[in-house]
Amino acid sequence: MNLYFETIQQGMVNGDAEIVKTSTELALSEGISADMIISQALLPKMEEIGREFRSGNIFIPDVLMSSRAMHASLYVLKPLIIESQVIKKKGRIIIGTVAGDLHDIGKNLVSMSLQGDGYEVIDLGIDVPASAFLAAIERYKPDVMAMSALLTTTIGEFKNVIKVINDEGKREQIKIVIGGGPVSMDYMDEVGADGYGKDVFEAIASVNQLLGNKEGYFNVQ
Repeated sequence: MNLYFETIQQGMVNGDAEIVKTSTELALSEGISADMIISQALLPKMEEIGREFRSGNIFIPDVLMSSRAMHASLYVLKPLIIESQVIKKKGRIIIGTVAGDLHDIGKNLVSMSLQGDGYEVIDLGIDVPASAFLAAIERYKPDVMAMSALLTTTIGEFKNVIKVINDEGKREQIKIVIGGGPVSMDYMDEVGADGYGKDVFEAIASVNQLLGNKEGYFNVQ
């Protein structure tokens, strides 16, 4: 494996964004393409990290650090990605933590990973009321709306948001994915969502499945 790729991948494992950024810049200076850096360094390592997470060998803080390190590389590559269309936009997603809930670590991780997978992501932040989700649907016309809640006291807001969207006649225009600690498939069915993820990798897989598994760089099986 290319030495720069090895350094990038080790930096991702260690959560060292500066090393990843510097190694990406050096790789580019040696004539290595953005496509090669993404397909041969970043994504194989993130897929490996995903397998380790699902096996219980690493945990959310580890995944978050690795994802942030990966995005240090994507930050450097972004102008080249846009110019060469290396990452094909697979769809537009709005994401937010529902009203009454101030947790954002899981949401941020999903948001970053979706961007790495080739989606345009509009992050509405935390404590997002139903009216703000509705306004974002009308403004951005996304393919997917993703909602997060970590508390048992706030997951009921999923149902409220979906009701508002139904009442305004927007439900058929969008796929809805929910996630967070208390969320299950049964609860997804109860509130009328289209998909859910108990972790970041399942959330990405759910979005990919709903939108037809279009070509991208972070396909989760």
